[in-house]
Amino acid sequence: MGRSACPSCRTVLKVVDLVPVFSFVYLGGACRYCKNRISLQYPLVEIGTALLFVLVGLSPLPIELKILGVLIMALFVAITVYDIYHTVIPDVWSYAAGVVAFVYGLLAMEEASQITYVVLGALATATPLFSLWLVSRGKWMGLGDVKLAFTIGFLLGPIAGPFAILCAFIIGAVVSVCILLPLPVLLAYAEKIGITPLSRGAPRFTMESEVPFGPFLIASCILVWQLNVYGISIPFLP
Repeated sequence: MGRSACPSCRTVLKVVDLVPVFSFVYLGGACRYCKNRISLQYPLVEIGTALLFVLVGLSPLPIELKILGVLIMALFVAITVYDIYHTVIPDVWSYAAGVVAFVYGLLAMEEASQITYVVLGALATATPLFSLWLVSRGKWMGLGDVKLAFTIGFLLGPIAGPFAILCAFIIGAVVSVCILLPLPVLLAYAEKIGITPLSRGAPRFTMESEVPFGPFLIASCILVWQLNVYGISIPFLP
């Protein structure tokens, strides 16, 4: 993946150019070297990541779970952005998230059968997606999404995990409709008036496009996970 570089002039960026949000504001939203506009995606991702870290930091979790939670959030952000642009989830990030989520699940459980519960959560959550991948031979669901489902199961358990998968399909359906209908019009208008909401290499989705499912899985997982952490009850869940 290499070092960060300007997407326009490909100049390798220095540390001072990579300070989250501050560098974007200080440089006026343009590259220091070629003066081309910098996509708003970068500060938005940085702000979103910071908000997720704050969400974990303010939670009533013990310090060890907060540390693991921050690591999981960082990996989730990286996976989301990469999957949107490349429709693939790097194994190294997927496995890292799985390991951290497994440890989180073990520490979050107090019962003696904690390992069984955590493993059962992964199996219950990943099995539906694995079945879709197997039946369709990878056409309906990517294997990377199946691996990500294991992480979600480790994190949420055998009841909340499958519920998060269901929510992911609902979120995916709603967002896909928005992408295919009004969003392209809004993006075209934004670019017409000089706003660059996405980088030049950003994907443009059509009815024939392969829409990545990983971001929906992650969004649903974070929603269910944090509602549970903050003690907000979800109907039908214990």
